[in-house]
Amino acid sequence: MENREWNRAQIVVLGGGVAGVFAAVAAAESGADVLLLERQGCLGGSAVAGLVAPMMSSRLPGGVENAYLSRRLGMGTAFDPVALDLALTRLCRETGVRVCLDAALCGAEAREGAVRTVTVGTCRGPETVAGQVFLDCTGDGLLSVLAGAKYIRGRAGVNQPMSLRYLVGGVDLDHLGAFLDQAGRETGLPHTARGQSGGLSLYAAVTSQGGWALAPLFRKAIAAGDLTEQDAAYFQLFALPGRRDTLSMNHPEFFDLPDATDPVQRTAVQLRGREAIERQMAFYKKYFPGFENAYVSQIAPMTGVRESRRIETRHILTAGELLSGAKFPDRVAQSNYPVDIHGAALEHDAPPRDPAKPWFEVPYRCLVVKGFSNLLTAGRCVGADFIAQSALRIQPTCRALGEAAGIAAALALRSSVPQVDGAEVARIMESRGAVFLS
Repeated sequence: MENREWNRAQIVVLGGGVAGVFAAVAAAESGADVLLLERQGCLGGSAVAGLVAPMMSSRLPGGVENAYLSRRLGMGTAFDPVALDLALTRLCRETGVRVCLDAALCGAEAREGAVRTVTVGTCRGPETVAGQVFLDCTGDGLLSVLAGAKYIRGRAGVNQPMSLRYLVGGVDLDHLGAFLDQAGRETGLPHTARGQSGGLSLYAAVTSQGGWALAPLFRKAIAAGDLTEQDAAYFQLFALPGRRDTLSMNHPEFFDLPDATDPVQRTAVQLRGREAIERQMAFYKKYFPGFENAYVSQIAPMTGVRESRRIETRHILTAGELLSGAKFPDRVAQSNYPVDIHGAALEHDAPPRDPAKPWFEVPYRCLVVKGFSNLLTAGRCVGADFIAQSALRIQPTCRALGEAAGIAAALALRSSVPQVDGAEVARIMESRGAVFLS
């Protein structure tokens, strides 16, 4: 990096997914000098490079959205990954966030409970970056781990399954939609395979949990040798807004690769995923009307990871707190999204929730990395147990947590992250347009 300004900032954000971008922008709007480092060649993380579309909804009453930047961008649940990439890039440009892409985190120096520098691999070799406050928005909690923080991985060492998403173009959505509508009518399960002929809201799914309108077709294909059992373990397709011939595929999914922190297993997802995609495309063309001229238009360069490491923070959100709809004075995010563990039927004793206030909350303390004075985390790697993380990992919650981390980092420039008042962070978010239920 010839321009040495890229090697120092007041606030250094690692990870340019939605949590990282919202953190960087929120910090910049608080008057801080911010540098955002991202290992991919674009912003947006899982939503863009991982092709994770659409976004799940927080399911809060009245469609409430905590993140004020989401409201500013008019973000809903359906989006085009390319459009989101452009919107996030523009947001950083307009707020003065300095961005360095193709910068892969590979080291961190921490002394006396504070991160001093990070090392990123770039096209010219390793570069050292110094800062006053650091934000770990890597998803895998890699900055925190390299700095020496403690963490938990998976449940009994097994992560949620990884996926490789892809886009299919050249699909006759009207023809396919009519076929899915018919499948729903014939099985009496219209909500599991709905075409809504016209293609604009087209959706279909099959999982190992059963009860899906397309399941008989998948079983037929497995018997004929056209699909594998794993192909039918988890399958989803969505239409993309603005693309009248394109589908977003949420599969293949790999239940036999249990360690999302293992580079060998992540590589296997990419390599075996391509083999599965070729097999699945042949299946679509043989069994699904509307796929006669279809083709794979894009394969995600980023492996789809639902859960890997969860960092030890000042508070660990538990399943009991989530299921009971616990409330906190320092809450910085709210959600009513359910427990979502792929491939597992969850058995638990659900504590009673207040029906008037059914949502759960994430306190600011879940962002403060334990043992550090200048390190925060945001996104799916915040402090939570396995069950709680499965519900808070969705993008709307990650966006709100990112904003909270960015605002807190700016406040911490005058003190330290443990001394920041989470209630003040939420008040600042509200002053900028965020909405919290009470």
